[in-house]
Amino acid sequence: MRRGAAAALFAALALMLSGASGCAKDINCREQAICGDENDNNQLSTDAAEDSSPADPSGSPEPSPTEEGQATETPSDEDAGGSGAEAVEESPFQEGDKPQQGPRTVYLSDMRPIESSAGEGTTNIAGTTYPSSVWKDFGPGRNLSSVHVVYGLDGEWTTFTADAGPDSDSRSDAVVDFEVYLDDRKLGETHRATLTEPAHIEENVTGGIQLRLVAKYVSGSTSGSYAGQAAWGSARLE
Repeated sequence: MRRGAAAALFAALALMLSGASGCAKDINCREQAICGDENDNNQLSTDAAEDSSPADPSGSPEPSPTEEGQATETPSDEDAGGSGAEAVEESPFQEGDKPQQGPRTVYLSDMRPIESSAGEGTTNIAGTTYPSSVWKDFGPGRNLSSVHVVYGLDGEWTTFTADAGPDSDSRSDAVVDFEVYLDDRKLGETHRATLTEPAHIEENVTGGIQLRLVAKYVSGSTSGSYAGQAAWGSARLE
C-alpha cells in the first residue's frame, strides 16, 4: 500500500508541474483552448521581434526599380530646351564657301595719293557742305591752269563718286572742267562746273589700277595766278 500511495503522489506532482510550464509533449492539456492561445501568443511575439529588427544604418531606404530608372534617365533634347535643329541654326553656307560682304566705301581723303598732293577735309560747293573731300588750288597761271592728283586702286573698287566744282572761296567767275582717268584712259565726259552749278561725277572703275582726277581752269579773272580751289566733294570709292 505504501508503494501505491507513493506512485499516486508522484503522478500528482508531475501533473502539477506540467500545468505550470505549459502543455507537455506526452501529457494532454486539460483545456485545448488554453494551449492553443498560448502557442498563438508565442508565435505573435516571435513575428514582432523579427519586424523590429534594426533598420539600414545608412538611414535611407533602397530605391525601388522604378525610382532607380528615373534617377538614371538622361533628359532628351526636347526637355533641355528644344531639339538640336532648333538650338543650333544651320549656316546657309556650305563648308569652304565665304559669305558675301556688304558694299565697302573708302573716302579719298583717307587715302594717300601716289602722285601729287591734295587738300583734305570739309569743303563747301555751291552752298552745300561736304565732309571727307579733296581739293587742288587752280588759277590762270601756267602751273595752276591744269591740276591733277592720282590714287592707287589695285583693282579693288568698282565705282568712283563725287560732287565737283570750285569751292565757296573761289572767285565768283571761275569756270572749271573736271575729268576722270582710269589707267590713262578717260572715263565718261568732261564735267563743267561753276561757283553756283556743281557737277555730279559717277564713273565705273572696275579692275582699275590708278585713278587720276584732273581739274582745268577754263575761264574767269586773269588777275593774279590764283583763282580758288577745284574741289571733289565727298569723293569716294565703292
